[in-house]
Amino acid sequence: MLLIVWLVNQMLVAPYLTAAGISTSFNLYSFMLLCVSVVATAAAGNIINDLVDEETDRINRPQKLIINKAIPEGIARTAYMVLIGLASLSALLLSIHHSSIYFFLITVVFNGLLWFYAKRYKQQFLVGNLVVAFLGAGLILYVWLYDLLIIIQDPIANARLEPVMGMMTQVIMIYTGFAFLTSLIREIVKDMQDLKGDFETGCRTMPVVMGVSTTTKSVWVLMALLLSLIVWWQFLLFKSTALAAFGFLFVTDSLLVICAMQLSNQSDPQRFKRSSGLMKIVMLTGILSIVFIQL
Repeated sequence: MLLIVWLVNQMLVAPYLTAAGISTSFNLYSFMLLCVSVVATAAAGNIINDLVDEETDRINRPQKLIINKAIPEGIARTAYMVLIGLASLSALLLSIHHSSIYFFLITVVFNGLLWFYAKRYKQQFLVGNLVVAFLGAGLILYVWLYDLLIIIQDPIANARLEPVMGMMTQVIMIYTGFAFLTSLIREIVKDMQDLKGDFETGCRTMPVVMGVSTTTKSVWVLMALLLSLIVWWQFLLFKSTALAAFGFLFVTDSLLVICAMQLSNQSDPQRFKRSSGLMKIVMLTGILSIVFIQL
């Protein structure tokens, strides 16, 4: 997660700002506040998710149960509140430092969505998957907005940014779309893995409502869409002679195809677990391609 923050800001946004003659607002103090806010929000989301999912986890993965086994429920709830407070405080200090309330408001929205996801959306058909995908993609947008929200307050810097704004926005949207689709696919695959517990606890996930076969076909459609996005980005990279990133993304292409094939292997009872793990690597390699754009 912190790797995404650093890569997006330093390897995606910063080069465009430098080309426009604008210095990045990313200093150590701001970086620490942003990191604390992001990590605390994610950790709080994991805790509230474990609290709400205790009954389902007893069925799906009893050996990995945390609440009331490794950690008492009361301590977990206290830790959740502390982390929410820490995330909000860090975001508030960041807003004060840059004279922009938006950092605090974005953090409040993210924490609110995570709470509603765990309490309500996760049990609803597709809604929970879309919320998690939005939050995954939202991290990239948040880091991008970090500089933009400061630059728009300066008319001179804003004017300098205009010539590169279109290209920078296109690149950010490509990686945002990539993060959204990979997160969405992985969440649906995880739902297929957790079918038994979700069914017994009344969750209306895609596999419960549509069945595993139809859900698998839906995932293949999303994978085809994701592959199309990656190939299109490779075409743009090739045109701009960013050959290192163009070549590296073939690793992502290959892993995605292998993941799709793994889902079709009905003789493998662990196919959903393996596919979920592969989608993690797909996301990692796709994000790491940022490093190679400037090479």
